Amino acid sequence: QNSTLLEYKKRVICMEDQYGNFTINGENINGKQTVGENIADNGGLKASYEAYLEWMRQNPDGEEGTLPGVNLNHHQLFFLSFGQVWCSHSTPQSEHYNLLEDAHS
Repeated sequence: QNSTLLEYKKRVICMEDQYGNFTINGENINGKQTVGENIADNGGLKASYEAYLEWMRQNPDGEEGTLPGVNLNHHQLFFLSFGQVWCSHSTPQSEHYNLLEDAHS
């Protein structure tokens, strides 16, 4: 096997382990079941953040003032907005079912 494939497999295992240590209502997420979506989500986040940084380099005056009452910089707000996409309210039964069946963490 070549070194690229070996490195990829090593990183897949790392993500499986990382997400497999997260719990919902005392139940662990199945890191193997969700790894494909986790790789996609992390890759999308990384690409969009790199695009944001490039835009900032090209538009040094582009950042506007801070949000009133929010003590976060623009970079922190970028990641907060990503996390908010996943905010929802669900029942414990729904969360249990999703742990068993859903490919998303």
